[in-house]
Amino acid sequence: MVSYFSFFYVRDNYNLYFFILKEMQENTLMTTPTNSLETVTNIALEERTLAINWADGHLSLFHYIWLRDNCPCPECRHPNGQKLLETISIPSDICPSSIQAIEDGQIKIVWADGHVSHFSPRWLRTHCYSASERAKRAKELPSRKLWTAELMATLPEASYSDISTNDSALQKWLTMIRDYGFALLHDVPTTSGTIKQVVELFGYIRETNYGKIFDVKSTANPINVAYTDLAIGPHTDNPYRNPVPTHQLLHCLSSDAAGGDSILVDSFQVAELLRSQEPNQFKHLSTQPVLFHFHDKNIELMADTPIIGLDSRGELAAVRFNNYTIAPLDFEADLIEPFYEAYCTFGRMLNNPDFQVRFKLKPGDLYIVDNERVLHARTKFFSASNRHLQGCYADRDGLYSRLNVLNSSL
Repeated sequence: MVSYFSFFYVRDNYNLYFFILKEMQENTLMTTPTNSLETVTNIALEERTLAINWADGHLSLFHYIWLRDNCPCPECRHPNGQKLLETISIPSDICPSSIQAIEDGQIKIVWADGHVSHFSPRWLRTHCYSASERAKRAKELPSRKLWTAELMATLPEASYSDISTNDSALQKWLTMIRDYGFALLHDVPTTSGTIKQVVELFGYIRETNYGKIFDVKSTANPINVAYTDLAIGPHTDNPYRNPVPTHQLLHCLSSDAAGGDSILVDSFQVAELLRSQEPNQFKHLSTQPVLFHFHDKNIELMADTPIIGLDSRGELAAVRFNNYTIAPLDFEADLIEPFYEAYCTFGRMLNNPDFQVRFKLKPGDLYIVDNERVLHARTKFFSASNRHLQGCYADRDGLYSRLNVLNSSL
């Protein structure tokens, strides 16, 4: 028979007491996971933090206010996962009165006010916020797959019959959209309105002044150049909105037109190249807001934003590029020429065929783009032709939510 130990700490107003309870039994008092990442070897109370040593040698420090804020008990957290405890109600100097490893392997904390919290080692290790663990989690996050014209050899694509009947196929298609910023879909029924059924596989239509679904074909007196037979350069849609619709779908219902080829560009690939080759130009486009403006007799929309949007870490978050709706530049005179230089450099790169994939939509084909990353364009076609696309907008949160659920369940 082997000796095993449980342990607990008790704190009064002045001192910290450490007790060891020796037990003689064949199984450990604390359930020990086989995974060393989840096996606790030592717990220590420090002035403001709980220190946990793990079997793999890692040390975690959890602030007491953080532990109390994340108490999982029914009083503090609803069964649906939402937090009930008001963070502002926690004293800034909160500390435990005792900590104990108990039989089910959990760590029991009794707080100075008598409240009791139980934490599993797995949960604590998963949420450890040390620099090394946060860096490890960042590496495990899906990474964007930047691309150029070479992607033409293996376009991300799927069949509508597959993704509409098989969750695994839908998961793969949504993953392509997340990773590449776009994907194609084939064999979509050419019945008007089918695009709505595609969106319902992962989210919801984002309605705008163009309606829930809009028809893209040449019309008389168009309110938008999309409703002409003109060639349209690479652009993102609706940069004059706040927030911008984050996904756009276009579904080909009919096409006997010569021309009208679709062109897509990964603006993040181009922006990263600009950052490495022309850092000053990249800085102009990522720090200087410009105004985008759209109006007709019924609406007037405008938004002030940099062409290249960065997140708090300086990583690319969004590109808004639309030469059709950018308003006259309105900032300091000494910035005008440097900004135009940067804007034109970026624009020429976006129009470089080396960065573009090109294909012709056939009836039943559909593509979806991340409207804050992948620019879309088309070549000229003849207005007398029977080219009819239907489009709509959707938002990224719905698509990512569906993908997260599929990733968890499959």
